[in-house]
Amino acid sequence: MKIFQGTSFSPQTIAIMTQALEQAVETLPEPVSSGTVQLLAKNIIDLAAQGDRDPERMKLLALLALQTKT
Repeated sequence: MKIFQGTSFSPQTIAIMTQALEQAVETLPEPVSSGTVQLLAKNIIDLAAQGDRDPERMKLLALLALQTKT
């Protein structure tokens, strides 16, 4: 897994990313593998690093990216 060196986020941004990840995972059928959660998290971190702060958009784009990888 890629390490995001030099990337830091404010507590508010971390809360937004957490919200997006939790909501994305909730939409998936159980059981959700740890690999799937890691892919979603990576996508959300990438979006946040690009300046995205909309949790709904982050959730949808992370799920879309996940769908294209499976």
